Amino acid sequence: MLSDIRLLYVEDDADIAEEIAYFLKRKVKELVVAEDGEAGLSLFKEVHPDIVVTDIQMPKMNGLSMIEKIRELDSQVPIIITSAYNDTNFLTRSIDLSVDGYITKPINLKKMLETIEKSYKPQELLHKLENKNEELVKINENLDAIVHEKTKDLEFLYRHDKLTMLENKVALQEIMDYNSFEYLVLLDIANFSYLNKQYGKTFGDEVLLKISKLLTTHTMSNIKLYKIESDRFVFLVKNIDEITVEEFCRQIHSFFDNKKITVENIDIGIAFNIGVASFDSKEDILVHAEYALDIAKELGARFYSFYAESNLFVQKNKNLIKWLNITKEMIEEGNIIPYFQPILDVETNKIVKFEVLARGLYNDEIITPLHFIEPATKLGLISSVTRIMIQKSFQIFKENDFEFSINISERDLHEGYLCDYLLERTAVYGIKPSRLTLEILENVTVDTKHKDIVTKINKLKALGFKIAIDDFGTENANFSRLMDIDFDYIKLDAVFIKNLDTNEKQQLIVKSIVELAKVLGVKTVAEYVCSESIYKIVKECGVDMVQGYYLGKPKETLDYNIAVCEEKKC
Repeated sequence: MLSDIRLLYVEDDADIAEEIAYFLKRKVKELVVAEDGEAGLSLFKEVHPDIVVTDIQMPKMNGLSMIEKIRELDSQVPIIITSAYNDTNFLTRSIDLSVDGYITKPINLKKMLETIEKSYKPQELLHKLENKNEELVKINENLDAIVHEKTKDLEFLYRHDKLTMLENKVALQEIMDYNSFEYLVLLDIANFSYLNKQYGKTFGDEVLLKISKLLTTHTMSNIKLYKIESDRFVFLVKNIDEITVEEFCRQIHSFFDNKKITVENIDIGIAFNIGVASFDSKEDILVHAEYALDIAKELGARFYSFYAESNLFVQKNKNLIKWLNITKEMIEEGNIIPYFQPILDVETNKIVKFEVLARGLYNDEIITPLHFIEPATKLGLISSVTRIMIQKSFQIFKENDFEFSINISERDLHEGYLCDYLLERTAVYGIKPSRLTLEILENVTVDTKHKDIVTKINKLKALGFKIAIDDFGTENANFSRLMDIDFDYIKLDAVFIKNLDTNEKQQLIVKSIVELAKVLGVKTVAEYVCSESIYKIVKECGVDMVQGYYLGKPKETLDYNIAVCEEKKC
């Protein structure tokens, strides 16, 4: 397992080293990094890594010389070479040194992980197994007798829930494989986690035990009860139609409406959410029941729902699962790319900055953030997207004097890496902090950890970076909390702009926000300006800057040489 190893990474190119190190340290138990062969050899002696990944062409001591000295110390440690250098003599020498793997530059992160996993040899474990061999032989001599004695108990526990002694998920799967049923009814105790937190696990187990006994009273020859994970139960039913199953669900609800569970002289009211799936489909029926259960939970406690492939909730969640896998692959392979949309100064009628917008590249198609931002957030990789956007956009804007803005997520602020990372990148690329605007969604400022968030935002501002409140005026607008933040721009949400030319109330709202901004001493930016008529009204309302398809769609280059484009559709 990668998560169990100590890895030594040797690379003299600082940018490559930083990018690879950031990726690897999330995968391995311990990562140490050296900038040349001498430092790499010294660290090898100090930390005794499980695997070494090294460049070849380096100052002080090149990679092959370092490998040769490492082999004198340890002939078995796996070593992988990363290089664009492919001379025959080099390849021959690397073979002589028993190199375990070779990765060509530029490095494909996914390929690197595969090579490391193939090369890793848990030597320490092998030694321990060898030392334990005699002991294992003695144990094996008595194993048959031990197994024979314990087999019946183990078989029972394997197929039964330890607490309730009802048949478990293993038994459920077995009977579904070899018998015919009409419906699977999945029960989940509403708010059971709160019960555990309030009274403790032991109390919760006693509640589960009593519930299982009560549910058993609802079994018949054609209705069988199982206890699966956590606080969930399953009824398998046969020879019953859908109307009867609905009535069965209502009976469960009604029964527990009138039945209290008493534990330690405390009366507990029990309610279930229920998901029902039919055996019509050959797909995993438990998964279908899970979807139906999620729909019931959306409605609140004490609801039941039947699985339907056409349900929008089901379709959305299946689509999300697909994009979780695609998003992970795009991030690991570095296929998140920046697109740029111009922002025009209304007074000068000139483009003064660009917003950097993330796009994905998958199977040679450009993927919009609508598909991968939510999956990246669920995977805990949204900060990786931000880092990629910072790195790649800085490479572009070091060649010009434009200001530019990058979207920052709530997780970026919570992780606390932004200040150091941005200062380091601005120094590397020679970009003044004042050229970069960090766009932060307004609802982030009303996070439950508001004070911590505000402190980090204001620290970024103090370092010279500009701050914009994005999508201002929607969802959790809270003027008192916004007063705590020293921001530079308010970006008006599209909901106030896209129908501005036909909605007088929206015009009044925009004017009010502009007046507020002037009082606060900040500038306003109108997004979604997609027609000449909207542009003119926005200008009349006193907005400072505009952005939208009327000026230009987001694209991969900065070759905008216009002030205002001809009118385009939104």
